[in-house]
Amino acid sequence: MEKRRCVKTDEITVNMLVHALRDVFREEKDAGASTKETGDLILRLAGHKDKKLYLSDGEYRMAVQALNGLRDTYIQNGRYTDGIDAILMRVMKARYKTYRIR
Repeated sequence: MEKRRCVKTDEITVNMLVHALRDVFREEKDAGASTKETGDLILRLAGHKDKKLYLSDGEYRMAVQALNGLRDTYIQNGRYTDGIDAILMRVMKARYKTYRIR
């Protein structure tokens, strides 16, 4: 058992995270960097059906940076960021909970 951050999720949260991480994945691929961690997280989110998402510290950091990057892109294009802000705050407020590794 280990401690991971527990994020309450719904379909919109998962879709927004996948969208943000997809942009990070493309940037890593274009730069020739390793895309394994990002790809694994995207695949895990694509099959996610639970109400809670448990993120390790690295996944948490990646999710926050991806959402922040998506928010910056929306601001540059003059689009509203209300939905991204709500999800970013939900992820940032996630607390540690004990997670049983299966």
